[in-house]
Amino acid sequence: MAEDEGVARGTRESDTQPAQTLATLFLRAMRKHDRAAVLLHRENSRWRETPDWRFERHVIRLALFFRDRAVLLPGERVAIVSSPRPELAVTELAAISQGAACVVIDSALPAEQLSLAMAAVNPAAIVLDKAASAERIGSGHRLLVALDAKPRDGWVWTEALDLGGTLDTPERAQSFRARAREVPASAAALGSIIARDGAVQCQFVDHVEAVRRVETLWADRPAAKGDVIYVAGTATLGARIALLAGVADGLTRCAIGTPGSEHSEIAELQPKRVVVSEEVQREVRQAPPPANQQQAAPWRILDWLRGRREVAQRKQ
Repeated sequence: MAEDEGVARGTRESDTQPAQTLATLFLRAMRKHDRAAVLLHRENSRWRETPDWRFERHVIRLALFFRDRAVLLPGERVAIVSSPRPELAVTELAAISQGAACVVIDSALPAEQLSLAMAAVNPAAIVLDKAASAERIGSGHRLLVALDAKPRDGWVWTEALDLGGTLDTPERAQSFRARAREVPASAAALGSIIARDGAVQCQFVDHVEAVRRVETLWADRPAAKGDVIYVAGTATLGARIALLAGVADGLTRCAIGTPGSEHSEIAELQPKRVVVSEEVQREVRQAPPPANQQQAAPWRILDWLRGRREVAQRKQ
């Protein structure tokens, strides 16, 4: 009875306990948040906002689509070939909230390495940024979705969300949340492709470590309403953690930047955290402040881009 009353109020008794999984962090953020939008991305030279309610519906619908068409099971893998974009965040949370691991693969990989990466991942479902890449991914998957066009024997992104919408009944949405609450903390969550000594391997971070990194992000300067995290370039593990941290805190807007426009976008948004390439880091640090701005708001380049961990580990 107390559990039911907690749900009616938008809270659960378990919300007072430390989160053990990214799935739990996502559920909590969607129940309680205070921001105009969770995501920002450029469209026709303007920032387009994605509010929390729409983001949650897209995550649920894609997860239901994966379960219905790919029969995606906990412990399996979803691969997405993409740079940072809203669809990447949706795919990642749709997979990990159902107990699957999500592996992000750089869309700039040469054809041979992409084929090797897919063989290493062995995904049940694949999301491609370009349908033309479908010829290079092999045939072991059960489901294929492309963001830009309909691939042969696959679905275009909008179709996947539309079909997921037909599955998005109150009962199935609750089944999504129930499975999310059951994801074990030891389960693999975030996968990355590592090329070393001519071999391609897939390495994973489990939910415990991913949550620890999310919490570490805000350890030195807690999130506040109106904060912005800015991510542009390659979808590194650091960039993905930063986006997940922004989604999970319920306060931060996550801005997905435009390659080549990082300096002007950072000056415009005044983000609290930034994840960009080392080259862009140098350009931003060396550039003079905008003429109409006396002093830029403080922000920090995340050290994950060099494979190092955040504040707590550097102090050890």
